[in-house]
Amino acid sequence: MLHTRRVGIVSPVWTAEVHRLTRGALSYADSHPGIVLREFHVTRDFKPAAGSPAVLPALFKWQPDGLLCYFEQRELEHLLRLLPRKIPLVNACASRPQPGVAVVAGDFPTQARTVVNHLQHQGLRSLALLMLEDVPNMQTNMVDAFNRLVRPTNPAAASFFQEIPPALLDDLEAPVRPVPPRLAAWLRKLPKPVGIFCPQSGGGNYVVRVCHALGLAMPKDIRVVGADDADISLACSPTLTSVISNSNQIGQESLRVLDQMMAGQPAPPEIVRIGTSDLHVRESTGLLRGEICDIAAALDYIEQKACHGISVKQLVQDTQNVSAVTFYKYFLAATGSTPGAAILHRQLETARSLLARSELSLTMIADHCGFGGSSDFSRRFRAVQGVTPTDYRKQQIELANQPAPRAGRRNNARR
Repeated sequence: MLHTRRVGIVSPVWTAEVHRLTRGALSYADSHPGIVLREFHVTRDFKPAAGSPAVLPALFKWQPDGLLCYFEQRELEHLLRLLPRKIPLVNACASRPQPGVAVVAGDFPTQARTVVNHLQHQGLRSLALLMLEDVPNMQTNMVDAFNRLVRPTNPAAASFFQEIPPALLDDLEAPVRPVPPRLAAWLRKLPKPVGIFCPQSGGGNYVVRVCHALGLAMPKDIRVVGADDADISLACSPTLTSVISNSNQIGQESLRVLDQMMAGQPAPPEIVRIGTSDLHVRESTGLLRGEICDIAAALDYIEQKACHGISVKQLVQDTQNVSAVTFYKYFLAATGSTPGAAILHRQLETARSLLARSELSLTMIADHCGFGGSSDFSRRFRAVQGVTPTDYRKQQIELANQPAPRAGRRNNARR
């Protein structure tokens, strides 16, 4: 009998980046039968409080075997204090390492190098780093990495810390006045034109709003690079240039690490770094609006419509305001795959699930997943998977009939 491992995906934000993390985790779960995923959404302002054990009632009632989280440092600490028992936990966001918690995240030096290379080619007088979260050790490491790349003449002035309430970062239309006086003074004193990198979630959008409030010209005098996906980056004016890690890969690796922890292995002592990042250039560093692609909309469209048999032409027509050539170029840079490959990946993802968990015929699965017929389905499936759909189904049945691992039996007894 197949042992089931319950994994709760918990986050206080539900952006395109978190959706991509979830898709990555689902991709891992799809090839590892027995993992059940469920999403739980909390607000950033949840806090441990005496007499309030029901802060996360649905999560606790479900009794997950492991948690895959996307939390900044302070929210992660709140969650850990609320958990009724020790449970394997992986945080897919850069946070301070601590016992029993694994951290899988993008690599800041890689991100910073990508940003600095982009800004240095624009003939700016100065580059600066702005941090909006209070995590001292991480701040030191980020400043050191940034300074090694930039070699500023005045290192003390090239980086700045200002803790900002999470609500101002999450609400993309929240008023920012009054701007913190120290932050306003720092922005005004920076040698112009200046390029500013703000790596916190929602931070780049916040900086754009602050520049408007202070009357600072963008992108003429100040050029901003954030670290958010397209949904946040396109929600400000000028639209935000952003560097993002491979969220799908982070999601896959996070669930792989969590799966090992649920089987009894200890959490990795160091942060597991995913050293790939992509830069999406938009108006905040000088790109014209006519060259901007809505990658997030394309990915959501593929997620929802791929099994309807959509074409790349239809994808571009329904989600973009740029040419097919421009979209293809930026989609490939952002995701590492072509639009056609992304559509096929989503179709095959659904097909694998149906083969493993249903008794539908190949003809019905081909039709359900948007293929031209069972022969077209079999040909495409074998080209990617290396086996026929029939052989894949047999393999999944054999895996499902394997006895549960010892750690799994212990978990069942505990629960």
